[in-house]
Amino acid sequence: MASLAAARDQWACKPPDRQHRPLKKGRFHPVVKVSRLWRAQPLRSRLVLITTALLTVGLLSASLAMTSLLQTHLLSQVDDQLRTTATAIGSQGAAQIRTGNESLMPSSYYVEAQYLDGESGFMINPDTAREYGVPQVGELSLEEALDQISTPRPYTVASDLIGHPWRVISLPLRDSHTGEYLGVVAIALPLTDLLEAVERSRLVVALTDVAIILVGAVAGTYLVHRSFGPLRQIEAVAGRIASGDLSARVPLTEPRDTEVGSLQRALNQMLQQNERAFSVQVVAQERMTRFVSDASHELRTPLAAIRGYGELYRMGGVPPERQAEVMGRIETEASRMGRLVEDLLQLARMDEGRKMVFEPVDLTGVCAGALADMTVLAPERDCTLVNLIDDGAEPGPVVVTGDRDRLSQVMTNLLGNVTRHTPSGSPVEIAVGPVGADGGGRLAVVEVRDHGPGVPAAEAEKVFQRFYRADTSRNRETGGSGLGLAIVSAIIARHGGSVRMLETPGGGATVRIEIPMAAPDSQGSPDSPGSTPAAA
Repeated sequence: MASLAAARDQWACKPPDRQHRPLKKGRFHPVVKVSRLWRAQPLRSRLVLITTALLTVGLLSASLAMTSLLQTHLLSQVDDQLRTTATAIGSQGAAQIRTGNESLMPSSYYVEAQYLDGESGFMINPDTAREYGVPQVGELSLEEALDQISTPRPYTVASDLIGHPWRVISLPLRDSHTGEYLGVVAIALPLTDLLEAVERSRLVVALTDVAIILVGAVAGTYLVHRSFGPLRQIEAVAGRIASGDLSARVPLTEPRDTEVGSLQRALNQMLQQNERAFSVQVVAQERMTRFVSDASHELRTPLAAIRGYGELYRMGGVPPERQAEVMGRIETEASRMGRLVEDLLQLARMDEGRKMVFEPVDLTGVCAGALADMTVLAPERDCTLVNLIDDGAEPGPVVVTGDRDRLSQVMTNLLGNVTRHTPSGSPVEIAVGPVGADGGGRLAVVEVRDHGPGVPAAEAEKVFQRFYRADTSRNRETGGSGLGLAIVSAIIARHGGSVRMLETPGGGATVRIEIPMAAPDSQGSPDSPGSTPAAA
């Protein structure tokens, strides 16, 4: 127990060994530094560096392979020369070699013979010895030479001059008369010229590689810089858009079937959609601001009247004989406020682009129904439906593709406008008929003609604005909200048509409506698709 306690105390007191803990790669580690430096480089620099590095690796690999093959090829030629020379010298016989006959000796070769009786000798050109030294052949083995007699294997040895190796081949030496093996002969060639040729080749290849790498780096930098030109244009366009110029577009400098060309066109399409959406948003915001401002202004009058009459009644300021009149005024203002709210909601739905039910609609029938309603509501007026082309003829069917309820509302608003702003008993005509359009097609035309005070030419374009009232005889007291003609204009616009205010011959105002006629194959078929751009 004591030994266990002592061992535990010793272990507890031993300082922790931190020597073998692996080093964590912090932010100052070289790998982290290199990685951060690489990420900090622009993409153009990275591409040039990667291209140059790949070119360098490829050229170095090819150069090393080429010089290695060159050295191997030259060495094999030296080996072939050694084998040929060794065969020629060996065929002369041991006796002639022993005599030192230099006529058998090529000028650049070294020949050494070692005999079994212990004698040896060598022959070498003095000039060769001075330039390349004498090879250190060492002791030759007859057994090894006999093993290689069929395929001699050359090998490399050093010389007494540093840096001048020799290539050596050894063959058994036999007597030409008796055929007896007398020793071993070694033939050597200097490798200095071969190695110098290889080194010169390596130097030339290295200089060529450096030149190619430099040219490749410069050309790569130029090509990458030029290839990134369209991207810099995209960057410049993005900066202009960020500064508020939503009309900026990317120049289409590349073919459509390239990656950059496809990107340019996709970005332009996106920018166009964004600009359109932003414009729609701005228009909607302006419309909403104007809508709220106009609505609050228009609602202020009936609300003030209702509040004033209510406070007057609560304070007891209304005599009993006038209470019915005050209650009637409150009811009138409430009704007018209700109509105003309904008109505002209708315009809001139009602005939102609420879907309409489009089908073939006969405008002649719609106009006839509206005139019949007006005859009941204003029997004192002379209401007539005439042919637009021939006043003496009955108007025929004029079919358009539209929403029947909305077109009926258009006629109701126009006739109601006539009732409010023309003298009682003045006649009203509705002319219906088809006319030719400028673009080739046919237009359905409806003209609502009154014979009242008319609208000044300067105000003819303004009457279709929201909450607009002409100065003469068009005020809140007549019960109008100032939105009737604005609703008419919005509905006709949804049908792809137009509406204008003209002057009636002889005095008065004429509202002219033009709507594209339905296609011939859709007339008479309620389920046929609409032909107007508003059929959505």
